[in-house]
Amino acid sequence: MKKYILFSAITALLLVGCGGTQNAIKQTERTVRGNWVVDSVTYTGNGQFKSTLLQDVSAQCFEGSQWYFVANNNRGSYSIESPSCNTGTRNFVWVIPGSKDIIEGDLLLKPTGDNYKSETDAGFRLNVNNLTETSMVWSQSVLVGGNTVKVNMNFRKLAE
Repeated sequence: MKKYILFSAITALLLVGCGGTQNAIKQTERTVRGNWVVDSVTYTGNGQFKSTLLQDVSAQCFEGSQWYFVANNNRGSYSIESPSCNTGTRNFVWVIPGSKDIIEGDLLLKPTGDNYKSETDAGFRLNVNNLTETSMVWSQSVLVGGNTVKVNMNFRKLAE
């Protein structure tokens, strides 16, 4: 009987401990949900950089891009609209990991086809540096000219 009580107590503690993490993840997903626009892409460090983000288009092409996040199925899309870029809508799936193996504040984004299935199963880990009801900042480390540079994507939430 003592073993049963001890097992029940440990199970309850684990469920309560994990519940807090899951609640935080759900709240973050609700905050991310909706329509966003990338106002600017900035670099940490001095100099002029040219980089490709998400293995798609140059960082400048992401400025003005429209993003849509759906929280209940973790799908989304972004549209590149600059005429000097490869325009169009790209689909993705996204998740805010809850595992202790993943650094807190990460967002995993995996590009997909029209059916939201990945052809390569490749994805990107982006650090969410700031998230409020109206703004969000992601950073990604990229290799530029043999050096690692942090690229920041500065989002503004659009009215629904």
